[in-house]
Order: sequence, then structure tokens, then C-alpha cells
Amino acid sequence: MGKLSGKTAIITGASSGFGRATAYAFAREGCNVVLTARREERLQEVVAKCKEEGAQAVCYAGDAMKEETAEAVVRLAMETYGQIDILINNAGIGRVTKLEESTMEEYDLIMNSNVRSAYAFTLHTMPEMLKRGKGQIIMVSSVTGVYGHTEEAAYTASKFALRGLAQAIDKEFFERGIKSGVYCPSAAK
Repeated sequence: MGKLSGKTAIITGASSGFGRATAYAFAREGCNVVLTARREERLQEVVAKCKEEGAQAVCYAGDAMKEETAEAVVRLAMETYGQIDILINNAGIGRVTKLEESTMEEYDLIMNSNVRSAYAFTLHTMPEMLKRGKGQIIMVSSVTGVYGHTEEAAYTASKFALRGLAQAIDKEFFERGIKSGVYCPSAAK
């Protein structure tokens, strides 16, 4: 029995990087995992590895920027496991671009990937957590969400936004049993 035995977690951006590593770590601790990312083949590999670790795992391939993906993943979690205990908002992208060489399209892509996705998944997960009166929501930000970095203005803005979103959620829902926090790692492969 692991520390997360009997718990269910949704992990966005689970096909690579921190999302994949979190899926494996949670699986080793006995957590049921519901994984989502855009790349179906890579997601299936992560699901298979989680099952090798002894966990139950399912996935949904979709774009985290689309609200319908959040709705479908929450529905999958509830239909499969009947509860959601943890939400890891990890989906996102980064771009290194000088401000004067950037475009609004690039800004929108980064903000939608990093912030809109987290907002949508939180919005659709929260009602299920509130029904049970408990849950944990983690935003995967970055050290860039603590200290702005050169040539990463849009990325920095998105990662600071995740910190603010987590703080606001924590203040609004802590008394109702929902905790929110932020993880601010440095770069990963």
C-alpha cells in the first residue's frame, strides 16, 4: 500500500517531462491515474508503464486548451474511479523569443496552453471535489513564475498567472476542504 493508495489523480501534460514523471511517481504510490496530453501514442506508453508499477491508469488524448478536453477527462475519471482527489495542472509550453520578435499569436498560444488549460481543468474538477469536501490542486509553474527571465516575456507572464490562480483558489476553497499549491521547478527534459 502506497501513500496515495485509493486516491485518484488527473495529470495534464502527462506524455512527457514533469507530467510523465509525476504519473510514474503517483503510480508507484498506488494512485489511480487519469492522464491526458495531445500525443496518443506517448500517452499509451505512460499508461502501460503506470500499470507495470501496479496502478490503475486510463488516458484521454486531447488538447488541454480546449474546454471539451477538460470536460471529457473529468467525466472519464468519474466514470472509471468515481472520485477525483488530486488535479495536477501540468500541461503547457514554453518559447524563448525576444519580445520585439514575438507575436500576439505566440502570446495567445502560450497563455492558452499554460493558463487557460489549468483554469478549464480546475473549473470542471472543482464541483466533484466540492461534493466530497476535499481535494488538492497543484499548478506546475516554473522558477520563471518567481523570477522573470529574459526573452521569455509571455512564458513568464503565464507562469506568474498560475501562481496567482493557485493562490486565489486556495483562498476561495480552503475552508471547503480544497487545497491549492504551486510547484515551481527549473527546466526539465
